Amino acid sequence: MNPSTIAAVVLALVLGIWLLLNCWINYNTWLIWLAWRLRGRVPTRPALPAVLPRVTVQLPVYNEEAVVQRLLEAVGALDWPADRLQIQLLDDSTDATPVLAEATIARLRARGLDVAHLRRTVRTGYKAGALHEAVTAATGEFILILDADFVPAPDLLKRLIPWFTDPKIAMVQGRWGPLAPPRTLIERAGGHWIDRHFAIEQVARSRSGQFFHFNGSGGVWRRSVIADAGGWSADTLAEDLDLSLRAWLRGWRFAFDHDAVVPAEIPATAAALRIQQSRWSRGAFQMARKALPAMGSAGWRDRITVMLQVTGYSFPILLLALALTAGAAAWARVYHPLLGFFAADLPMAGFFVGLGATALLKAWTDGWRRGWLEIEAAAIGIGMAPMLLHAGLTGLRSFGGEFKRTPKSARARGQAPPIVFVETGLGLASLASATWALASGAPWVALLPLLAGVGLLTFAWQTVRP
Repeated sequence: MNPSTIAAVVLALVLGIWLLLNCWINYNTWLIWLAWRLRGRVPTRPALPAVLPRVTVQLPVYNEEAVVQRLLEAVGALDWPADRLQIQLLDDSTDATPVLAEATIARLRARGLDVAHLRRTVRTGYKAGALHEAVTAATGEFILILDADFVPAPDLLKRLIPWFTDPKIAMVQGRWGPLAPPRTLIERAGGHWIDRHFAIEQVARSRSGQFFHFNGSGGVWRRSVIADAGGWSADTLAEDLDLSLRAWLRGWRFAFDHDAVVPAEIPATAAALRIQQSRWSRGAFQMARKALPAMGSAGWRDRITVMLQVTGYSFPILLLALALTAGAAAWARVYHPLLGFFAADLPMAGFFVGLGATALLKAWTDGWRRGWLEIEAAAIGIGMAPMLLHAGLTGLRSFGGEFKRTPKSARARGQAPPIVFVETGLGLASLASATWALASGAPWVALLPLLAGVGLLTFAWQTVRP
């Protein structure tokens, strides 16, 4: 093929990637607009019922010796009558966690609390399996679920339980918050994504009547609904999203309490973030495979929004694809200026106008550090794309899989995974793409591959040398 034909093929490919990426860009923009438009529509929390219901608090843990005592003490301090509270420690641990837990459980029992230590020697179904087995022994009408790295405030139940005065409410989700100010680049990026999810996505979806899901921790379920929706299932690594969708399709409604903050640890290292995000990506794509057939008679709008929600990890993957092809697109636009404008100039400029505007707005309202965090988080997000792609493809190929816990604090060390070499190679390729764009006279096209290259190399380096 002659250069003109090759250039046309390149631009057509880049334009296709850009058009596909726009599905999520437009959806995210719509969510931002909804969150802003509905910012004043804050649901009023109902009054606490005169007769407090019985609540079971389930704490699924696996090898959490660093935090299990803190978790139990925090749950033991919940402001709820002891005779209306049951605590279940769902312990699959193989380390010293059970011994440490027993010491704390003994103190809680001495204070009159009902604490059950449910141990399993085989992790059948992992977290979903533990929850599924424990619900038969739960005595509460409502079930609060907390992961090991959460530290609930004493008034959490008094904030969440009132929503269940509406008999149609099946689940109430609280907002995750940082347990401590972020200290590292990884913590800043992870905290930023969590803030964005709850401040924009959960607010927009819950207040506009869209489907939104239980986040796996920091929320309360009506126990009868868990059974009505088919119970916890381990065929995906997104058991929280799976149960939420099944309950929603059966007509149940959810509530999101933005003011009920549940503090939690943020992954402190790239190694910990890899485990968390890889599990979430794999589970989300497993749900993408499972969700569409399960949607049944749901309307087209619900089908589209649910599928965009569960495939959200496609966004950084497609951004990386654009970054890697940016240099070739900058070269090809010389042969086809009009097509090059729509395939290279417009999308690249548009992406950075949007990112820059967001960063400047954050800097203006919250200080320059918050503004710069938008750039940092974008770079690290693209840096995770190879890992997310691998996890997503694994999820599309097979259901289930091992539920790997997220390491706590700064304990996530060890040998770097082989994908670090892929990330390093793609980081260098992205920088080469940026150089090619600069040499082709399109510096604005070079910005995305430059950001991607920095993000890939930084994420790889943070894994090797945290």
